Amino acid sequence: MEADKTYFNKETKIWYGPVEEPHFGLDDSIGAVTREAMHRNPDHIMQICHQSGRQITNGEMAELSRRVAVHFGKLELQQTDVVGICAGNSDYIAPLFFGTMFSGLCLSTTDPSFNVKGLEHIYSLTRPKVMFCDGDIYDKIREALLQCGLQETHIYTVRNHRDGVPSILEFFDETNTDEEFRIPSLKHGGYQDAFYLCTSGSTDLPKVVRISHYALLNRVVPQNQGGGQRLLVFSGLYWFVGIGTLVQAAVHCETRVISENPFSPRDFYDIVKHHKITIVASSPSHIPLCLASPQALAASDLSSLRVLLATGKSLPYSLIAKFKAYTPNCRFPILYGMTEVCGAVTRTLIDPSNTVGVLLTNSEIKILDDRGEHLGPNETGEIYIRTKFSSSGYYGNPEGNRLTFVGDGWVRSGDMGYFNDEGQLFIVDRRQDIMKYNNYHFSPSSIEKVIAEIPEVAEVCVVGIPDITFDYLPAAAIIKRHGSSMTASFVCQYVADRMLHFEHLHGGVYFCESLPLTPSGKIIRREVTEMCVKLRNLNK
Repeated sequence: MEADKTYFNKETKIWYGPVEEPHFGLDDSIGAVTREAMHRNPDHIMQICHQSGRQITNGEMAELSRRVAVHFGKLELQQTDVVGICAGNSDYIAPLFFGTMFSGLCLSTTDPSFNVKGLEHIYSLTRPKVMFCDGDIYDKIREALLQCGLQETHIYTVRNHRDGVPSILEFFDETNTDEEFRIPSLKHGGYQDAFYLCTSGSTDLPKVVRISHYALLNRVVPQNQGGGQRLLVFSGLYWFVGIGTLVQAAVHCETRVISENPFSPRDFYDIVKHHKITIVASSPSHIPLCLASPQALAASDLSSLRVLLATGKSLPYSLIAKFKAYTPNCRFPILYGMTEVCGAVTRTLIDPSNTVGVLLTNSEIKILDDRGEHLGPNETGEIYIRTKFSSSGYYGNPEGNRLTFVGDGWVRSGDMGYFNDEGQLFIVDRRQDIMKYNNYHFSPSSIEKVIAEIPEVAEVCVVGIPDITFDYLPAAAIIKRHGSSMTASFVCQYVADRMLHFEHLHGGVYFCESLPLTPSGKIIRREVTEMCVKLRNLNK
């Protein structure tokens, strides 16, 4: 069957991509597959930490991971017991991950920027037996665990060690040797949970998504970039892209370059130049941050880049077009998917149409209206997704499962969109983000795409300000590029010249230095709305 093409069944009104048999079976585990790959190419440099300069080969990674697994055995942890990680990237996070997989344990990963309330919510569900965190957030982690009644959970620091607190270095001690160590068969087979990942929490408390060995291996490993790539990922293991790229690097002999620091344009430019990075998996907030300082961007050397993938949300083509001027050899693929379906379901190279592309292998989509009726081409409705290798649902959240995992393998996305006659998918907006102005529906993302065309705009978020007469007033929060003299009236007129009356910026334009983001780089619209409401009231 032809690759990269969407097919449409006119009777069922279901779109589907090419169909392939699974590459891995229910007897395979992430630990066994990655360890075998490491042993095939023991001298390949698998990981480089930019700050420490430490390089770890496949052979060294396999040995460090084995020591972790042996130490877990000394702690008498059993398969399916949960290991928690709340730490940024560093030398020892990857062997900790693989050691956990070697043991058949389950990882619960959280972002270090989560507050105590968010951490308590996650740990009350996953209840880790052992916890790893950076020393500077030890107190926060300890408080969250205590509030969950997890006083017996052992905490180890990964970096910035604390006096009197055990360190991860215990797990890498040379005494953790066992030449007879064998990766065990999974107790519950390939559908056994490998890790729990958090949703972004952009609208509510994060949900915990269950990802199995079978799903991850078949959704991630077949996506071979060709081997020999140098891959930069700022994301830690608390997001799907962090874990997915780590497993890919192990299996496909890629070199994964990590940064111990959060993203900054300066670090990004230095790492790409120094390590000759070929592929970047980036948060959507990173490109606007670079565009906000065009002089520094122009002075950078990004010539080694071949692929830059911004994951988490789509970016307007106009923003990508501005960035492309500085990356002459780079392609900009766009993927659409969600953690609940274990990754991406569509793919394309970004273009002016702003399509998210055609369906990938073993993926299906149906578009439904408010009555649950199937829609055809060029008809907008809610997107439902089905993949052969999906997540196993939300952990400890029956109501969330009922609303999202709606039966027969279908997952409700919450996104509004449509397919055109060529089988390309277009996302209109999040269902919950579409609002009314004077009984006319407007899409914030459609207005954002127009505003992003303005050369002096680095980032934009459009929200609706509540109004007793008109329901919601479209308003824009904008980050200007450095040195810009752009005015609010100019932006309002630009939109008015190009959009319908109910899409005009009746709620105003507000310039800001930054926008509130989730840990994964998504804009938190509810906080932007509150910010715009305050600024509007001040200006009255």
